Amino acid sequence: MSKEEHPDVKAYYDALTEHIKLLRRERHISQLKLANILGHNSTSFIARIELRQNKANYNLAHLVILAKEWGIDVKELLPSS
Repeated sequence: MSKEEHPDVKAYYDALTEHIKLLRRERHISQLKLANILGHNSTSFIARIELRQNKANYNLAHLVILAKEWGIDVKELLPSS
């Protein structure tokens, strides 16, 4: 079993993804705008993450960039336990 397939890791990635999606929607930010913020030109990058396809996940660099862009602490991007 890979580390991404571990049930606890998968559950955390699921929660992280849902939390960031909620924050994105609260800010009225489209998938395309979020992709652009993270240096991508297409919604497919964010769609794959939000649909949890092909083990696509946000990484630490993404979180740092989002926190800076949104003017929040990285910890605020993490789901509550």
